Amino acid sequence: MSAEMYQITAPVFIHNLKNLSAVLKKAASSAKERGIDPRVLLHARLAPDMFPLVRQVQIVTDNAKGCCARLTGTQPPVFKDGDDDFAQLDKRIKDTIKFIRGLKKQQFEGPTGRPVEMIVPIGSLHFAAMDYVQGWAFPNFYFHFTTAYNILRHNGVNVGKADFLGWVPGMTATGKIAKMMGLPAPKKKLAKRSADEKMPARKAAKKQTARKNTTKKQVTKKSVAKKQVARKKAR
Repeated sequence: MSAEMYQITAPVFIHNLKNLSAVLKKAASSAKERGIDPRVLLHARLAPDMFPLVRQVQIVTDNAKGCCARLTGTQPPVFKDGDDDFAQLDKRIKDTIKFIRGLKKQQFEGPTGRPVEMIVPIGSLHFAAMDYVQGWAFPNFYFHFTTAYNILRHNGVNVGKADFLGWVPGMTATGKIAKMMGLPAPKKKLAKRSADEKMPARKAAKKQTARKNTTKKQVTKKSVAKKQVARKKAR
């Protein structure tokens, strides 16, 4: 159970935080190339009542480190929310990844229904661990990551779905999509392994055929023996 809770949280957060970092680097380069003050992008919003880019990124990191901290019963690092340039936001992301990587799988151990408490300024929220991850931590994480991405896309930064998804760990491909996405082909070892996995079935089929042939021979011998006995009696 600990391996399951670890696997669905820590590596997922790390992968997406890396993608966010790459997206922000593209944004910084875009601002420089177009002669735009980086603060224009950092403080851009999708709507007047929504947080600007800088705050969206801060909340993404808070959700990632907060979730892993609550599941492991550890104290997360505290970051000041004074980030005002892309370099500071990138450092915040890297520090979050460093914290998550420093946690061990064993620390996530425990039943998926164990209680998780989330303290907020106006009270506290209570969940079962898996409900917290699936119903609160991930939706919030992806909401703010998606909003950060959309702010940049809306403001002319050349990013697309491939930047948002990043290089999915373990993903391979064949056909035109492999070239289009720059993905490696499945390893030959995997194909060999699947062929090896078919061997027991082939051997079993051969054995079954051999048994049928043996049974037929035995039945034939018995039939011949009965006919010979019957002929002797007839004489």
